[in-house]
Amino acid sequence: MSPAVHETRTAGYWNGLYDAGYTVEPPTAEERQMLRVCTAARSGMRALDIGCGRGRLSAHMADWGMDVTGTDFSLSAITAARETHPQVGELLDFHLYDVTADRPLVPNPGPVDIVVCRLSMEFVDSPRFMNRVRRWLTPDGVLHITTTVAEAMPQGVAHRGLSRARIAELRSGWAHMTVYPIAQDGSLIGVVLRG
Repeated sequence: MSPAVHETRTAGYWNGLYDAGYTVEPPTAEERQMLRVCTAARSGMRALDIGCGRGRLSAHMADWGMDVTGTDFSLSAITAARETHPQVGELLDFHLYDVTADRPLVPNPGPVDIVVCRLSMEFVDSPRFMNRVRRWLTPDGVLHITTTVAEAMPQGVAHRGLSRARIAELRSGWAHMTVYPIAQDGSLIGVVLRG
């Protein structure tokens, strides 16, 4: 018997949310600037946005001159991203892609310079995903995670982010880890993994 999969890790759950108009707060100018500084993102780099949702962060990175592929396993999210950001052209595309599947739809999107997971790591967090990221990244590549801290979120919030213990465990297998606050209260953080 297969292990049970929590509904928040199914495409059907997210399709229903996006079809009903679900959206997350877009990245602020300060959040985008910190991501740029901490990853050394620049024009000409290749980026992969995992769990891109409606594609806002993907579009910002494409505006920086990066070649960006936004991925999500929700067809409704990908459809919304394509409809919302058709003007970016050659630097931005969106693909339906389940990074946690045994056989992903896109076997190898690498090499990429930056992989970003904005508010999506709690849904893709697994050894299989981390192994794939390491294969996709260039030798100097970086994984950037934006997550809420579960313990700092109010009770009853459906998507709580990662626990402090899990955030600390992310360091395993990487040469360098940097954690920085995005929200002043520490409820939203950036995590940068290299090497």
